[in-house]
Amino acid sequence: MPNLIVPGAGGFIGVNLLRRIMFDRQFDRFERFVLIDPLSYGTQTIPQEVLADSRVRFERASIYTPGLVADLVGPGDVVIHLAAEINTADSPQMGVADDPVGYLRALTDARIGRLLFVSTADVYGINDSDDLTETDPVHPTTLYAAAKAAFEAYLSAFHARDGLPVVVLRPVTIYGPHQQPGWLVPVAITRALAGESIAIYGDGTARRDWIHVYDMCEVLVRGALTEAEVHGQVFNVGTGTEETVAALVHRIIDSVADPRVVVEYTAARPGDPPRQITSASKARHAFGWSPSRTLSAGLEHTIDAYRRAHTG
Repeated sequence: MPNLIVPGAGGFIGVNLLRRIMFDRQFDRFERFVLIDPLSYGTQTIPQEVLADSRVRFERASIYTPGLVADLVGPGDVVIHLAAEINTADSPQMGVADDPVGYLRALTDARIGRLLFVSTADVYGINDSDDLTETDPVHPTTLYAAAKAAFEAYLSAFHARDGLPVVVLRPVTIYGPHQQPGWLVPVAITRALAGESIAIYGDGTARRDWIHVYDMCEVLVRGALTEAEVHGQVFNVGTGTEETVAALVHRIIDSVADPRVVVEYTAARPGDPPRQITSASKARHAFGWSPSRTLSAGLEHTIDAYRRAHTG
C-alpha cells in the first residue's frame, strides 16, 4: 500500500487538512501518514489526536533535508506539498533557501504516484480580471509569488522530462482557524477581540476572493484521490465572489461589536494586486468540487474559533 506524505503538515492548511482526512475511510487506501515539518514558525504543532494514530509517522525536519525523501518516500506514494517559507503581512518572504531541484529529483527517483503542489493565485500579479483562468499570464510582483512561480516552472520541467506526476493548485486568499497570526483575518479578529485598532494597508479598496480553509482542504482531498487524468495540469482554486479588504475588516468589527475597535489606514504594500478572483471552473469540473462555505458563514465560524481560544 502507498503512503500519504505531507510536507508542511504543521502549517495552517496542514493542520486543517489532517483533521479533515485522518478519520475519512477513503484514506484507508494509504498504509501510513508521513508528516514532515520543522515546526519553525511560532506556535506550530501537530494535533495530539493526529500524532496518537498508529498510522502516523512524524518527522520534525525540512523536506529539503538531504536524504530525507529517499528515506521516507516510496513507489506510488501521494505527496501533498504544503511546505513553504513564512510569508505574512508583517514578515514577507525575502528569499529562497531551499533546493527544489534536488527535492524533485529525489521524488522522481522514488517513483511517486502523485505530487500535489499548493502554489498561489498571487503568481498572476497585478491584474483586473473578472475571472482568473489558468492560461492568464504569470507575472509575480512579490518574492513569495516569484518563488511559487519558479517552483511551478521546475515542476513543469520535471513532468515534461521525467514524467513526474504533478498537479498544481493556485488558491486565492485562504482564511480560517489556526492561521499564521500575521495574516489579515487572524490579525483583525484577534485585535478586535482585544478591543484594539486594526491596520489596513492602502485604502482598503483592494478586492479579494476569500476561500475558507475547509474548502481548500476539500479540493486537496479530491486532488489526492481522483483517478482522472490531471497530471501536468494547473488548477485555480477560488469561490468566484469578492469582497474588499475594508469590507471584510468591517464584517469582523461588526461581529465582535466592541466600540473601541477602529480602522487605521497605512501605506500600501508595493506590488500588492488590486484585485484577485477566480470561479475555478476547471477545478470544479475536474474534481467534482465546489466551495461550500459562503464568506459570511466561513467568517463567523472563524471568529467563533478565535473567540473560544481567546476566552479559553
